[in-house]
Amino acid sequence: MRQRLLTSTLQLLERHPERRPTTTELARTAHVSIGTVYRYFADMDAIVEELRLNAVHDITAALAGGIGRAMDREPLDAMITVVDTLVSAFESHAAVLRAALELQNIGFGEAWAEVEVERPLLPLARVLPSRLRPDLDDAAIDDLVFLTMGATASLCLRIALLRPPEADRGELIATAARMLLAAFDTPEAS
Repeated sequence: MRQRLLTSTLQLLERHPERRPTTTELARTAHVSIGTVYRYFADMDAIVEELRLNAVHDITAALAGGIGRAMDREPLDAMITVVDTLVSAFESHAAVLRAALELQNIGFGEAWAEVEVERPLLPLARVLPSRLRPDLDDAAIDDLVFLTMGATASLCLRIALLRPPEADRGELIATAARMLLAAFDTPEAS
């Protein structure tokens, strides 16, 4: 029953992305009584939170796979792979991400850390910067990873959730990859 309520909520979020469904709508869609909804969940916020945690798990797994595929590629191709992977993961969970961001009343820049994707990926996220900037010590790499992970999340969320209909997805991904790769450039000597 719990999974049925989660699935029905997801259907409602996808059907009406502009608004949060009510528990009454959920009960009607799941063909259960309102009491059944409240037997399993305190409110819609609790349902959205569980869906968000499931999405975080899927996004983290997808991104870890994307980072793994990017490891042996040339820098630009590697960055495009990572950006495309994350955009695709965000797109596949767009309805839940929108509802979760609305619930938490946070901006896209803060969402990355809030959705708990960043922490488990830190060891993998260090690989590409360490390869591109062997001149940096661990503290400098950590600073670079801190900034680029936040920028990556923000750019990918914008492409996945806010992309104008006339925008070319592939071009946006390539531009985001070039922007992120620029953060790894060696500063010019003065």
